Amino acid sequence: MRLTRAESQARTRSALLDAGAQVFVERGFAGSSVEAIAARAGFTRGAFYSNFASKEELFAELLQERVYAIYTRMAQRLLSGEANWTPRESGERLAAVQSDPNGAWMFRLWLELLAHAGRSEEMQALAARFWSGNRALMTQLVERAYAQRGETPPVPADRIASAFIAMDIGLALQHYVDPGAVPLDVYPDVWEAIFGRL
Repeated sequence: MRLTRAESQARTRSALLDAGAQVFVERGFAGSSVEAIAARAGFTRGAFYSNFASKEELFAELLQERVYAIYTRMAQRLLSGEANWTPRESGERLAAVQSDPNGAWMFRLWLELLAHAGRSEEMQALAARFWSGNRALMTQLVERAYAQRGETPPVPADRIASAFIAMDIGLALQHYVDPGAVPLDVYPDVWEAIFGRL
């Protein structure tokens, strides 16, 4: 069937995102180029620029669509009541993100972002935006958990949410560089020990 213009553009955009993920992981952000991404996807530079203004924009969308969206969906399912995982089950789900082959390359992309955040205000803003979205959702979850117990958080809920994110990133980073010492089954144990009271 003949694709509509919108369908064709969506397919091109998706192919460029796939190619960008591969090139960024192989070459790093600084070593990647628009030309390399376009070539990997089988398109011209013109096709790239018809969809993205820069490799930074593609990188941002890649993280937003394929990394941030995973954590957003998890938090939204809890907030909506669609899911009611225990802290242990939540830890297991976070560990599963890291154990999935896609999770491994996504984490490498995230490390690329952090490596450049100190040298680029644009990249720093992207990293901050990612965490601010997660923090806002986690803050709601923390507030609700305490409210259900008729209690007030001992510190502002957004600070507890920040600690939650820090543990997730910290465990993922340690597992990435030293999986023997920090296996993924650390996640559910830690989540249950620290958040079990909630």
